[in-house]
Amino acid sequence: MMKVAHLRRNEYLDSLVLMNLSNDVSSWAGVRQAVIVMGTDSNRRILDQVGLLTGEALHGTPRDLIIAAELESSLAEAEFMARLEERMKSPARNEPEAAAYYQLEAALDARPEARLVSISLPGEFATAPARAALERGRHVFCFSQHVSLEDEIALKTLAVERGLLMMGPDCGTAILDGCGLGFANQVRRGTIGLVSASGSGLQEVTTLVHRGGGGISQAIGVGGRDMRDPVNGLMAEAGVRRLNQDPRTRVIVILAKSASPTAQRRVLEAARAGGKPTVVDFISGEVGDLRPYGADSEDTFEGCASTAVRLAGLEWALGNEGEDRYVTARQWLRRLACSRWAVRGLFAGGSLCGEAAHVLSRHGLRLSTNLEHPVEGRPPGHLLLDLGAEEYTQGRPHPFIDPRLRTLEIEQAFADETVAIVLLDVVLGWGCHTDPAGAVIAALQRSRAAHGQGPVVVASLCGTEEDPQDFDRQRLSLERAGVTVAASNAAAARVVAELATDVKVNNG
Repeated sequence: MMKVAHLRRNEYLDSLVLMNLSNDVSSWAGVRQAVIVMGTDSNRRILDQVGLLTGEALHGTPRDLIIAAELESSLAEAEFMARLEERMKSPARNEPEAAAYYQLEAALDARPEARLVSISLPGEFATAPARAALERGRHVFCFSQHVSLEDEIALKTLAVERGLLMMGPDCGTAILDGCGLGFANQVRRGTIGLVSASGSGLQEVTTLVHRGGGGISQAIGVGGRDMRDPVNGLMAEAGVRRLNQDPRTRVIVILAKSASPTAQRRVLEAARAGGKPTVVDFISGEVGDLRPYGADSEDTFEGCASTAVRLAGLEWALGNEGEDRYVTARQWLRRLACSRWAVRGLFAGGSLCGEAAHVLSRHGLRLSTNLEHPVEGRPPGHLLLDLGAEEYTQGRPHPFIDPRLRTLEIEQAFADETVAIVLLDVVLGWGCHTDPAGAVIAALQRSRAAHGQGPVVVASLCGTEEDPQDFDRQRLSLERAGVTVAASNAAAARVVAELATDVKVNNG
């Protein structure tokens, strides 16, 4: 075997292009593994974990392209690099045909009927086109992270002045007039509208509404920082006012990873002015007195969905999971070594991670998380990680798209002899990985081959039967692989809390 590492200074390629390129190159004859990434800290940690952080790769920066591979003796380094050069010059296979424009203004001139601009650029380059789109009277959906707070406030202030939506930055999902943006799921149309400063939370509620018998009128994402100080709900308030004016919307749901008192007051006053039944879930942080606003408060996405469906005059169609579904998990747990006792949560969705942390904490588990601040190493005890946090996604695709980072974390959890339970979210939808359950199962198979039976695995599955990945097929695949699949993210966390209590009792 031979390891190669090349560094290209100041050369940038989009993270999705790099992911597809890495996957393609890794399938070549004579290539054991290949990782082609920007030289961010998180990417270099991944290279280190797979044994490819060597040579020039040690000195990469976020502006540099790293090419790292492990080759069999049948493939010479020079031959590999020559073939890679040709591959990088050719367009991606199966790329859909579309008109290409090299300036936003040219695209807007050519498509005057387009009312929305979607932006997915490195954060440092996202502000200028977002401002230009707003100035040209277009709504903006901005997927980009790493945009400054000052720029976010300025863009949203401009949008409010122009009567436009500035969804993001860091906006993962939206559904407008039945059209999904970002990581949206395929859900039926209906009368429940959402405003959400929570991408995976929006997905969880909209899919539970669908599976619970309801439907979605609009789902306006506003970005994870919108409801926090100093943005204080600037776009969330505008979103609620839009839902007030939308004749299709009869019930409003407001979600936020956390919400400042100012933001809470703004959105609740806007909702009260519209007079439509309202449900809120601010996930973490204190919720003020809702009685003056006539709003219902829930502390799980499952509760939000069921309450909204009932307020819409429909019967909630999702029942509670029976206890017998978790007998196998409990039996598995009893066979583990006494040294295994801790919970390891490995989440692709930040809000799903936050909800799970809330449920587990409510059941008395003391947790470490990276929800507010990055964690160094893997602290002992119960640990929940949001693998979609900025420290992991700079220069690489979101884990909804690229499962490789979580694959490494699953293997690490199995190798950790204190971990008894692994908690996962598996998220479906447009833009997500084509087979997220398959990626989890492959990681579990490798981990069990290396470390034996290992921890109990519990998962939530966010999606619908109409998603391209097929909810029922994904669930069946996970269950056949020995994964306990719960009806919702909150339900999965409750199962884990009960299992963690069993571990404590069994270990005395």
